[in-house]
Amino acid sequence: MLLILILFTLLSYISLRKNQRKMISRLLFLSASYILLSFFLWRSFDRALLNIPALIYSPINNAQNMVLCAIAAAIIFCLLQIYIFVSNKGFFVSSLSFNKRQWLTFVLLVLFAFVGGLIYTSSYWTMHDMGNVRFDQIIYIMSQSLRETDPLKIREFIVKPLLSAVGFASVVGVFVYFFATHQLSLRNNRPIKKRKVLSPIFLFLAVLLFSSGLTLGIREVGYEDVKAYYFEDTEVYDDYYVDPSEQSLQFPQKKRNLVYIFLESMESSYADKEIGGIEEKNLIPRLTDLALEEGTQFSNARKGKLGGMMQIPGANQTASSMVAQTSGAPLRASSGVLDVNNYGMEEPSSFFPGVYSLGEILEKEGYNQTLFLGSKAGFAGRKAYFEQHGNYDIRDYHWARQEGLIPEDYYEWWGYEDDKLFDFAKDSLTELADQKEPFNFTMLTADTHFEDGYATDETPDLFGDQYSNVIHDSDQKISDFIQWMKEQPFYDNTTIVLVGDHLTMDKDFFEDIDANYQRSVYNVFLNTEQTASKTDKRLFSAVDMYPSTLAALNVKIPNEKLGLGVNLFSDKKTLMEQMGYKKFEEEMTKRSDYYDKYLMQGSDQEVEQENADK
Repeated sequence: MLLILILFTLLSYISLRKNQRKMISRLLFLSASYILLSFFLWRSFDRALLNIPALIYSPINNAQNMVLCAIAAAIIFCLLQIYIFVSNKGFFVSSLSFNKRQWLTFVLLVLFAFVGGLIYTSSYWTMHDMGNVRFDQIIYIMSQSLRETDPLKIREFIVKPLLSAVGFASVVGVFVYFFATHQLSLRNNRPIKKRKVLSPIFLFLAVLLFSSGLTLGIREVGYEDVKAYYFEDTEVYDDYYVDPSEQSLQFPQKKRNLVYIFLESMESSYADKEIGGIEEKNLIPRLTDLALEEGTQFSNARKGKLGGMMQIPGANQTASSMVAQTSGAPLRASSGVLDVNNYGMEEPSSFFPGVYSLGEILEKEGYNQTLFLGSKAGFAGRKAYFEQHGNYDIRDYHWARQEGLIPEDYYEWWGYEDDKLFDFAKDSLTELADQKEPFNFTMLTADTHFEDGYATDETPDLFGDQYSNVIHDSDQKISDFIQWMKEQPFYDNTTIVLVGDHLTMDKDFFEDIDANYQRSVYNVFLNTEQTASKTDKRLFSAVDMYPSTLAALNVKIPNEKLGLGVNLFSDKKTLMEQMGYKKFEEEMTKRSDYYDKYLMQGSDQEVEQENADK
């Protein structure tokens, strides 16, 4: 790119040398246009935009990049020659530069065009490149630090919505500037009258483009979601929330160990149609057997079919689902200033302070607790939550590097792959089991994350589709790990919970399924002494996993309720069963003063009231 840029600049200089006025600014404009067009061509032909060697020079192994840069330079140079020709012929007459006021409003116009364009392109990218996304997820992720974010996603954001917004703002700026400073003329040197209305026009266009981008962005996300999030209130928390810290829980004399494994994007839908899934062939045969033949599976389907739990707002991405399943409350960004609950900071000192979680209950009962994952725990506040709510020992990607389990410069997928995760987990789990106290070993897989999952040369190609192959391979790895635990001395007194975190966001994977099919999140309780009164045709969500997990450990819960969750082993109906799935889901999209005040412990309303009282 750099070599062609130099040649292009020289040719442009030669073309413009007869008119020295504004030479530097025009060369800068042409160079920027060439670079931007090159990026768009690279993106169109799936070339790496952030390829540093290709940006600086174009060696033989970047021949396609060089050709595309040459095409971009040729296009811009041809447009320059056309402009010079029509200008010399007097078809267009150029006025003087903008005055200060006009420059200010013009810059505002370009800035507003960029912001409006970015809102729309970001919304479009989010909703079309990722499936199964709700507005609350977007707000929550936006509140988080980028420090632990997957660099691939940052690059994808730069390449797609950000580049598109820059391109849109650039085109708007060029067209507006040209038509504001040029006039069609049939005679040479025809003067242009000073346009006093330019600044108002620029301001009008700025507001129009920004509001259009905002409106289109909201349409992509969903008007109903946005309206409910900001303007509609729910009384569900006021009426039904049970504070776990105020409940008298009764643990058995011999406390059972807990292994809780969050399975990334694991759906019951991956099973074949005969057993309740949507696939022609069962991608998860071993998990199916564990659910239907060995453990206790709670299912929305009829008896003998594989089903699972319903996904709700506030438990629809990994971090929020982990929180909801262990606290009984969905996780959503507080509606306004994050003053007390500062989870948007680099190192949050107070994360969801009003909830009392599974980790805190088990910590109080003397459990040793570990969070084990192959990604960076700091992403989306997971590290802060599990440290502050249960004092978990965090063993993540950074820990593995520090322990020398992986090289310092090793980074695959979200950190390191599940093959290594299960191997490393065996040592940590054995270490916990060797201590005299009961333990809670919580783990998160990652290979089945969208897009298409993580495959290696050793991943069996059985289905001709990478994501299907990865899901099937993950099914085998999980089964092998469960089998290993069964052979360990600690197994007899250990309950295992296998549960998906959310429905997959791999949009293309379920693109052609029956619209009437209800996707559900996988779950199974293994080696529990509890017997459920009803497991089939259940309606439940992530919040119900909290009391159900404690019940699986033989803990007695007053009235069988914690947070918004209901013990699934009991004969009590869940809130979703009482209200209906659609109604409960709608209520979870709405804001709540109770939620902000008592669970988040901080909202814009409180801050405004405190300021008013001073």
